[in-house]
Amino acid sequence: MSKLLFNRASAWIKSRFGGRIQKIPVNAGFSCPNLDGTLSDQGCLYCNNKSFAPFYSDAQLSITEQLQKGGAYFAARYNCQRFFAYFQSHSCTYAPLAILKQKYLEAAGFEGVEGLIIATRPDCISAEVTSLLRDLAHTIFIRIELGIESFDDRVLSSINRCHNVEVALDAVKMLKSVDIPVSIHLISGLPGEQPDHMAKAARITSSSGADMVKLHHLQIVAGSRLAELYLDHPEHYRLYTLDEYIDKVCEFIANLSPDIHLDRFISRVPINQLIAPIFKGIDEAAFQRQLESRLRELNLYQGAKFVALNC
Repeated sequence: MSKLLFNRASAWIKSRFGGRIQKIPVNAGFSCPNLDGTLSDQGCLYCNNKSFAPFYSDAQLSITEQLQKGGAYFAARYNCQRFFAYFQSHSCTYAPLAILKQKYLEAAGFEGVEGLIIATRPDCISAEVTSLLRDLAHTIFIRIELGIESFDDRVLSSINRCHNVEVALDAVKMLKSVDIPVSIHLISGLPGEQPDHMAKAARITSSSGADMVKLHHLQIVAGSRLAELYLDHPEHYRLYTLDEYIDKVCEFIANLSPDIHLDRFISRVPINQLIAPIFKGIDEAAFQRQLESRLRELNLYQGAKFVALNC
């Protein structure tokens, strides 16, 4: 048997649920403190939430209606009947506790839903939110997807993220203190990154307590502030080629603890909204095949260069 090159999140799910669970994205109508004026009204430099919302994810519909549409779509396409309700749009722990609880319970009560995956920002994790999640986790599986994006405060400032690394790591610790699984979300290729940022990010992720990590490369998406800046001065931005990004992911994997699972490596933006870079329509499966080939070529695997940080 060939050596396992990296741990897949699908294996993590299968070990707990006995098989594949399909995520159904829902839009619960949440906002974001980086958009509503609490922190900023500009949002993150690269962000346009509409670029990753499927047709059935519409805040004008109830959560139940969105799950019905999404469930029917995935049942027809993949013949699956087991789902995670994926609270994806904006900051999905950013609302009064009573509203959060009502929306989470509505999703949890939908037939076929076996868990909730909740995407949010580190500064939207509080003691009160953590307590709510802990209580709900007694009756339904919950995983938090935490948008950290970078472990460099200067980079976070340059993209108007409006939180720092300390806040991000504190959020992971708070969630893990009540046994809520955490998936860290990181973007590679952000303005101002250092050449070794992927190795450093892998080591910090490894020491954070996170269970999973999701990666993708910086993309210039129509409707974002970054798109305006890029179209005015594309020479100011160094975007990855596919081969360059694969090498960056190899570096990350080699420096990542063998205990962590990898959930995703690319984010697919609709081609009519993607300005650059365009990887010839490559999907996640095709990317992973090329990634595995490159890892073997470099004689690398997850943890090959891992060194635990002293925390």
